[in-house]
Amino acid sequence: MTLAPRWRKLIGDFGATRGRIALMLAALAIGMFALTTISGAYAILSREIARNYLETNPASALIDVGEVTPEILATITADPDIAAAEPASIVVARARVGEEAWHRTLLFIVPDFSSSSIGLTFPEAGSFPPADGAVLVEREAMGFLGAVLGEQISVQTSGGTTLALPVAGTVHDPSLAPAWQEQTAYIYLSSQTAAQLGLPLAPELVKVIVRDAALGQDHIDGVVSGVASRLRDLGATVHQVQIPPVNQHPHQSQMNGVLGMFMLFAILTLILSAVLTAAMVSALLAQQVRQIAIMKAIGGTSRQVGGLYLAGIAIVAALALAIAIPLGLYGAASFAGLIAQLLNFDIVSPLVPAWLVIALIATGLLLPLGFVAVPIRKATRATVREALADQGIAADALRNDPIQRLLGRFTGIDRTLLLALRNAFRKRGRLLLNIGLLGTAGAMFIAALNVEAAWQGQLVAAANSRDYDIEISLLQPVSAIRLSEALASVPNIADLRPTDLISAAAGREDGLMLVRTYPDGGHGSLSLRPLGSLPADPVFLAGHGEDASAIVLNQQAWNLLGRPPLDAPLLLAVEGRTVAATPGGIARQILTPATVFIPPELFADLADHGGGATAIRLDLADDDDARVAETASQISAALTQAGIAVEQLTTEATLAAAQSGHVAILIIALKAMALLMAAVGSIGLAASQGSSVVERTREFGIMRTIGASGGALMRNILAEGLMIAFLSLPLALLVGVPLGYSIGQLVGTLSFGLPLPLTVSLEAIATWALILAVGSVLASLTPARQAARLTIRQTLAYN
Repeated sequence: MTLAPRWRKLIGDFGATRGRIALMLAALAIGMFALTTISGAYAILSREIARNYLETNPASALIDVGEVTPEILATITADPDIAAAEPASIVVARARVGEEAWHRTLLFIVPDFSSSSIGLTFPEAGSFPPADGAVLVEREAMGFLGAVLGEQISVQTSGGTTLALPVAGTVHDPSLAPAWQEQTAYIYLSSQTAAQLGLPLAPELVKVIVRDAALGQDHIDGVVSGVASRLRDLGATVHQVQIPPVNQHPHQSQMNGVLGMFMLFAILTLILSAVLTAAMVSALLAQQVRQIAIMKAIGGTSRQVGGLYLAGIAIVAALALAIAIPLGLYGAASFAGLIAQLLNFDIVSPLVPAWLVIALIATGLLLPLGFVAVPIRKATRATVREALADQGIAADALRNDPIQRLLGRFTGIDRTLLLALRNAFRKRGRLLLNIGLLGTAGAMFIAALNVEAAWQGQLVAAANSRDYDIEISLLQPVSAIRLSEALASVPNIADLRPTDLISAAAGREDGLMLVRTYPDGGHGSLSLRPLGSLPADPVFLAGHGEDASAIVLNQQAWNLLGRPPLDAPLLLAVEGRTVAATPGGIARQILTPATVFIPPELFADLADHGGGATAIRLDLADDDDARVAETASQISAALTQAGIAVEQLTTEATLAAAQSGHVAILIIALKAMALLMAAVGSIGLAASQGSSVVERTREFGIMRTIGASGGALMRNILAEGLMIAFLSLPLALLVGVPLGYSIGQLVGTLSFGLPLPLTVSLEAIATWALILAVGSVLASLTPARQAARLTIRQTLAYN
């Protein structure tokens, strides 16, 4: 088969510039790989997190009535808007393996595993259901506790009863965050096993499924609050109603927000790749100006010539897709797997929807063609006369260029470096493209490290803002005298301060304590503490705490309660009571749950703890990390020996470990995205330097004629690459600092309810400068070698 002359020319043109075509292919492949990975992961995770969560048949609400009686259950199930209801209990305890440290634990008590249909768990290993006297452990909690199948776990309840129970099996509960994230273990047991621990045989909660839940949150709230009101009319005590966001995993909104941000960055990477491709096509056509004129002179039309080059780029784009789509789909499945592990759910199917693959293919073809159409149209629309008269960069134009004249006045610096600098500014469009590509990559990298530095700074600020080293939550109120006696023998305690807290919620007109939280009690919980629990010198974001009759909210509580105005009455619900209080200030607290600080007299009236404390704060004489851990172990042992049941013992190390896991994958992904952009920028620099060598061939011949060595030419190209790279550094800083601040606002708000502060990491700048230096040398090395190998004969024969 004989190819038409125009196709033979296209093959010849691409073959003569195969290095540049290879760079074009690589740039498009990288851009499509980034977009395929992120969009594919988004599609997989959005589908799978919803599937995992909904397969548990999550409760629309949990109604805490203290003791579930047949009458209460009958009243609830008789409501036509209730599709299903079943009793259960969730008890806070603590557990440990052997002599290891105690860990806060949630005991999920299931009256009948075989008939349970709401809030399901899925067997993983061992026996299911567990025999009486044995327990099931959530799979992620096994590693957190250091447990193995068949081994005994010691469980201690609020009454002080401690019992060793064998692990009969493991289960997966996709509705819960991993145990290590929440620093809480999850154990499942029967009512009979719970009775052995001294817990009431009668369940305390009713899990309900609201019919037509798809109607939305207001519908569920209305149905459940109506049921709760009827229960109160019958004389039942409704302690609390928990209604989580409808059909939404606890971390779904945070995941969607972060992945949406990555999607924008991936689209930007592909756009930069397409822009780079257009620039390389423009450089290629600049060398074909006269050939295009000849083709038009013998009868070729602008459409035919333009279509020829568009077809060639379409082939390159198709090859890039053939490489990027399979790799991107693999990357999407891998990235989705990492996120799923972080959020404790399974990927049932790693397949990306067919419509998304089709959309990616269309994008990967049409976007580059749209960008390259501009230089192709410009080159093919020129008349034959204009094309034959083209002389490239005119000497007069260079002489009259103000930047070139300015650089020509520089004296006292190495001529090779001066020549490299002048050449860098010879084609300013190409220079700006390279600066833009490398500057964008640098901005992403600097932003990622700035966010990481800001995060670490917040952890340090959180530690410095607290006037204690250890906080211990107790399962029952204990008098201050008893606490002091129990810990009197523990060394290293400089100060012991009993404190207190109770659960609360936003007040309602019907008096119900309705909390927007999940069965684990987190992700939306609100606590009340006495005003004395505030640090000695709190930082206020708004208002102040000088009014002794006013309440103080930390920023998490302020956000949770809908950002109420200061100095206006705010309703709070506590155990069936509704109280009105006036916020006087918003205190800045990091790594602290949503808390409202209220006057001590009001707290004592609401808490009814008989003067006992449900928490202790300890200031240590030696707060070295190792010493803190040792003291924490001694404190735990002393309290256990005194018969004081502990819910959770928290140090700065445990807080940091729990929080850092949430942001680690974000920082890693940001760095990976920055490196992909850096690869595109390096490709652009390599293509630019290759074009520069071709354009300066005769110039290099003159330099060789007057005695320049191959090493001097090579040094000139390398110096030009370095200068271009470092010219991008100001742009990287100019964009990276505000970008890091914007990302920090998102991350900080999701994590702390407060944006991360503006942080500029000098280490990030230095690291990126090193990457620029190494990357520019590697990108310029091949063109530099080509220049060094040019002979005088080759340069004079070049046309």
